[in-house]
Amino acid sequence: MPRILCAVLSTVCLLTILGACAGPSDPPVMRASAAAEARQIQIRVDDLPPAREITDVVLIDPEGKETKARDRQIVTREVGDGGASGPGVSVGATGGSSSGVKPFISLGYIFSSRRDERRSRYLTAVIPLADPEAYDSGFRDSRIEVRYRDAEGGEGLLTLAAPPP
Repeated sequence: MPRILCAVLSTVCLLTILGACAGPSDPPVMRASAAAEARQIQIRVDDLPPAREITDVVLIDPEGKETKARDRQIVTREVGDGGASGPGVSVGATGGSSSGVKPFISLGYIFSSRRDERRSRYLTAVIPLADPEAYDSGFRDSRIEVRYRDAEGGEGLLTLAAPPP
């Protein structure tokens, strides 16, 4: 029994140390989705890294002809919680209809706080379809490319299949 307890405690200690030494998690991987409508394709690219620049979004048909996206827009979302330290007031009630309702007021002071902010960016774009009938018949051989440049100057490519009509 002491050997098992020692092995369990050793494993717990090792996992605790590894958890404490772990750095911040990697940012989410950029991903894209597309949907075809009557005369256009709607594209959305989520989780853009802060320094990444989208250089082009194009539809490439089976013959290799490129149609560039228009109406490109990058949206930044900020989500935060926490706040400054200071006094706090809370008003509430306990009880129910059979036991009676008891209102209360709570006063307190927050001595420290932590502010967590998360920022994410996404891109939306529209690719017009010049010939919807040709797209309908050849969409399986078409693809969408999202071309980008990172802060270091390296270029990258995110490819996805053309959506069905």
